Amino acid sequence: MTHGAATSSAAASPGITPSPTAAIPVYKPADATGPAQNVPLPVKPPLADEFSKAGIEAFARYWYDTLSYAYETADFAPLEAISDPGCATCSKVKERTTKWYDGGQWTAGGRMSVVDAGSPFAATPTGSYQVIVAVKQDKISYYRADGTLTDSHAASDSIADILVASYKQNRWTAETAEHISGKAE
Repeated sequence: MTHGAATSSAAASPGITPSPTAAIPVYKPADATGPAQNVPLPVKPPLADEFSKAGIEAFARYWYDTLSYAYETADFAPLEAISDPGCATCSKVKERTTKWYDGGQWTAGGRMSVVDAGSPFAATPTGSYQVIVAVKQDKISYYRADGTLTDSHAASDSIADILVASYKQNRWTAETAEHISGKAE
């Protein structure tokens, strides 16, 4: 008998049946056949909790990733966890999106991506901080429960938003996010 690296295999042991490996859920984007499935929850980078210029910029990117997740799933809990309860823009987006998803309707596409984020990292008179964010949105299609396409919007060019956030208890919280044109989305 040779001694060295120990090997153990349930398959090699008589009378032991290996347990089946749980299938890892695979992300399936929404399309004309149905809503997205197994949408991965965005992971907050540690930098996004740092009180710094780089930290608030990383937070802004994470916030928009979480907004995309909410659009795709109608699950707003992760976005609400990083947004102030008084965020009127957040409430408006949640109301419109959950209203659309009620009754089995869904959207396909619409992923938002941050092209650039920059902050002067200077406190405003109210103690909050601002980030100017250039955001693009992929083409989005709206489907009824029976799969009928009701509307679609082409991918957007980069638009400028402002995200206002406060830093409390070692983390950033979004107070609002709006198009710089003044029109809240």
